[in-house]
Amino acid sequence: MEAIVNFLESLHFSPIVFGVQIIFFLVFHMSMKTLIYDPIVHARNQREGRIDGHLAKAEAAAANAKALKLRYEEEIKAQRLVLAQELKEATEKAEKAAADRMQQARDEAGKITEDANAKLNEEENQLKAGMDQEAGKLALAVASQVVRNSLSEDAQGRVLAQLKG
Repeated sequence: MEAIVNFLESLHFSPIVFGVQIIFFLVFHMSMKTLIYDPIVHARNQREGRIDGHLAKAEAAAANAKALKLRYEEEIKAQRLVLAQELKEATEKAEKAAADRMQQARDEAGKITEDANAKLNEEENQLKAGMDQEAGKLALAVASQVVRNSLSEDAQGRVLAQLKG
């Protein structure tokens, strides 16, 4: 211990000055703590609190946005399914309407064809009947001419009466 005291005396160490320096240091430290350090720490803590609050709000907003995105994607999928179903129904309806119109056109064409065939058959029958009548008249005229040229008048009258009758 004597070595320490000798060393301190060689440095011109004064215990009173040392005590006063410790008191000044403690007063300086307390005043700096009160005036500078505590306000800085308080401001830093407030700032960290605000940052944490903003981060929490940002995370909540991100989670909300993610939930909204998922909900909108589900709604879009549902709407796509509804639209696909509506498109399918509209397509089926249009195809059925086209098939109905096609069948109606076929039926109408068939009716027109049947009517035309019936009209042609009727005209053919009328023409045949007219031709039969004309053939009969022509045959009667030919027969009359043959009878006139080849038979006597009495025989002609009898044959002509039989032919007409």
